[in-house]
Amino acid sequence: MKELLAAWEKAKPLLRKGYEVLEKEVTMGLPGPCMPAPSADQNTGIGSPYGLGAKKAADFFSVCVHKILLGPGGKTFKETNYSPYFSEKAHNPFFIPLEALCERNLISHNTLEDIYNIRKEEEKINFQQVSTSYWEAFKEAYKNAHTSFSFDLFLEDLAQDFIGNQPISYIGDLQVQIPNSIYQRYSNYFLKDFTLGSPADSFSKKARNWNFKVLNPSFLFSQKNKLGPAGEVLFNLISDVMKDNPGGLRIDHYIGFVNPYVIYKDETLPNGRLYSSPDHPILKKYTKTKLDDFTRITQEILLPAAQKNNLSKEQLYIEDIGSRPEEIDFVLDSCGLGRLLVSQFVDIWDDYHMYRLKNAREHDVATLDTHDTKSIQQFYYDMDETNRYQHAIKLAQDLRFNYWEGLKDPLQLIRLKWAELLTCPAKRVQAFFTSFTGQEGRYNEPGNPDKWRLRCNSNFEYLYFKNLVKGTAYNPFDALSLAIFARGDFFYNAHADLVRKLHETEDNILNLAKRLV
Repeated sequence: MKELLAAWEKAKPLLRKGYEVLEKEVTMGLPGPCMPAPSADQNTGIGSPYGLGAKKAADFFSVCVHKILLGPGGKTFKETNYSPYFSEKAHNPFFIPLEALCERNLISHNTLEDIYNIRKEEEKINFQQVSTSYWEAFKEAYKNAHTSFSFDLFLEDLAQDFIGNQPISYIGDLQVQIPNSIYQRYSNYFLKDFTLGSPADSFSKKARNWNFKVLNPSFLFSQKNKLGPAGEVLFNLISDVMKDNPGGLRIDHYIGFVNPYVIYKDETLPNGRLYSSPDHPILKKYTKTKLDDFTRITQEILLPAAQKNNLSKEQLYIEDIGSRPEEIDFVLDSCGLGRLLVSQFVDIWDDYHMYRLKNAREHDVATLDTHDTKSIQQFYYDMDETNRYQHAIKLAQDLRFNYWEGLKDPLQLIRLKWAELLTCPAKRVQAFFTSFTGQEGRYNEPGNPDKWRLRCNSNFEYLYFKNLVKGTAYNPFDALSLAIFARGDFFYNAHADLVRKLHETEDNILNLAKRLV
């Protein structure tokens, strides 16, 4: 393994050169709780973006990725199955690395060893075990700290202290739900009797009520073209998340910034879009008649918050999948923001479909999968042969391949899909960690209560190289070579020496990996 890891690390400048010529920023989705343990023997039960496991992952994956997308970092709760998308404004105390508390003499070595020795599933988080273990450790740390802070303030201060210890550039995640503590404090600034939801879309045949509170448009802006009290609440919320994540910010359900779908408390009144329901007896007063009016939250709240925190538009990652109101593309284009193109949602029969990655724009974010979808491996293994055939035909066309029957094999389709991602015009590309490593499992499956528990295997280096040989892990050498070829003969000939080095390095690493596995 030592020789293989050295060869892998040595390949980093070569891969960076490949990304540079293709103008690609590559991001891996690896939520904070999913971070691996430093080893199987040093497993506390849950990941931390600021612990030794995260450092180990960052050192390894920085060879082939630029950034890691974390997911929300707020405090989660048993009542919502520890969903990160139902979290609080306070930071997640589970992200406090227990090994660091031991180093600071806040908890004993025996306490840490006792937690390590609890039996655990390698790739699953047992939140009941984690909650029990961590809170006992926190009580010990609080006692040993001899602080005048309250227990909650002590934990918040401790969690905040580790945020600056980022081993790689992290992209944060602004959840669509406004934390309950903010609602409790500013309840007068929220709509009464309406909650946020979604109409029927690709995720559900029926409208879904998320039961999230919605800020009252009447309080977003003042009469003097300044932020109203609700606007200030939203600005501060966004800015605080940005401050913790200098690598950028993913904005969950950006549709809520443009024209949210709201649901009345009972069935006496219909649901509707907040800003485009002129016939609704209550919502009609919020109707916007000019397209420019739909950009206001973005122009006067989101972008100024980004500017305050030194984030460019290229560091804003907009999530706009699902049912998209007609105003959203106008707002994105007007504000210079890109779409999120999840290629699994493509209508492969439609050459002009927005999720056909050849149709991406430079400022879009192209992605193979998200935390809500299957990995790209599972996507193709679960697909019937007719659809795999059609995907193979279209991917071959887009990558300048001559079609042959073997291309509809899932292993070939995985290979082509990575090449498509690096070939497409979008400069920012992403995939979830399971697609990178080939690890099986799914983080969130809508409607499945057993979710948010998947975790990166602590022996992820071995898993990655095993699946690299097998053909189910991301092969950056092959994907870059295919993408350079797909750009045309002139581009390929200009970078022929780079392609040769990619192939040579790939052969060396695969040969070393075959010995290992």
